[in-house]
Amino acid sequence: MTDAPRRFMKRYPEESQEPIPIERYTSEDYFKKERDAVFRRKWLNVGNTLQAPNPGDYFIVDLDILETSLVVIHGKDGIFRAFHNMCSHRGAPVAWDKKGNCKGYLACRFHGWVYDLTGKLVQVTDAENFPSVKKEENGLAQVHCDVWKSFIFINMAPTPEETLTEHLAPVSDDIGRFDFEGFTPAFSYRIDENVNWKTLQEAQLEGWHLPYLHEKTLARAVKIDGRQYRHAGIELHGLHGVLGSPPPDTHELSPTAALASQFGTGTMQAFGSKSETSGDGYRFRGSFDFWHIFPNLFVGLLNGLYFTFNIWPVAVDRSVWEIKGYYPPVKNAGELFAREYSKVSLRDPMMEDCYTHELICAQLKSGAKDHIHFQDEEILARHLGSGVEACINEHFSSQSRLS
Repeated sequence: MTDAPRRFMKRYPEESQEPIPIERYTSEDYFKKERDAVFRRKWLNVGNTLQAPNPGDYFIVDLDILETSLVVIHGKDGIFRAFHNMCSHRGAPVAWDKKGNCKGYLACRFHGWVYDLTGKLVQVTDAENFPSVKKEENGLAQVHCDVWKSFIFINMAPTPEETLTEHLAPVSDDIGRFDFEGFTPAFSYRIDENVNWKTLQEAQLEGWHLPYLHEKTLARAVKIDGRQYRHAGIELHGLHGVLGSPPPDTHELSPTAALASQFGTGTMQAFGSKSETSGDGYRFRGSFDFWHIFPNLFVGLLNGLYFTFNIWPVAVDRSVWEIKGYYPPVKNAGELFAREYSKVSLRDPMMEDCYTHELICAQLKSGAKDHIHFQDEEILARHLGSGVEACINEHFSSQSRLS
């Protein structure tokens, strides 16, 4: 592993090396620009097909930043569709439970209007007293929805500026070599934090902090004796990117982790293992690869499992962090024990992260500093901000031309 100075800055000279204005993390005006230029226009991952495996299955996605709630439905024709969770009658939800199976139709509990799985209005209660209502004009309000591998994406723009295939093109072939088949949802966490969404994401876009913040947890899996932590690799691909965690010089499992590893692969063991390339399969950059798909999806690829982060802005100083793990199906009690240990071994460093995120957010508001700084190993964190800034400039420049 090279320790050459500024190796990533030299590889990607288009990325600025200047300090980052704190205003980007604290300004309400800047946050509104991010909402309009990024979250109203880009493809957003809202879930996994494993959340709705059967026709008629659905789940709800709350998009607080866009002031709406969506219902994502697995249609009888196998197509996943997304609609605003809003009856055309008076705006009540058509799906009240967070997930379920709608048996072929959605019926509003307020006054009983009925919609089929394609969003078509099929029944109006007391229809003769709605002389102005035409069924064909009052279906559910649909949003653009598409699936890549098992990942479900939506786009809130009236006409997306690009297809999902085009959005993912810089990384889809590479990530697509990972075999996502045969996994099941293993666990999930949902964390509501008082932090700007970019601060939260930037903490996941570099591993340089692991030996410091996670000294008692994740640091065991990236132990580099006598040297500074250096990523095994960082790559920028359009708006997206990936970082690889280096295999440790030594990796001694705790007694509990060693016991769990006898029954199945867990997060800590996979972090510390060395992955080799085989055939046409996925090529690991390190012992663990962490992909960022702009603007707010992370896909962590490890030996024998994967996990995802979705980081949702709520307000300029509030975000929701969703963490989901996908593991092979459990066949016995030993494998269940290994999975549960893996779940808590990931939970503890996440708690360390959350505490730090909120401390940072509080101090950025103080006005004591105007800028923050990113070094070479943090270039992927810098890349997030430059991508957001590029989207803002592009969107509002086009708005000015149209006006």
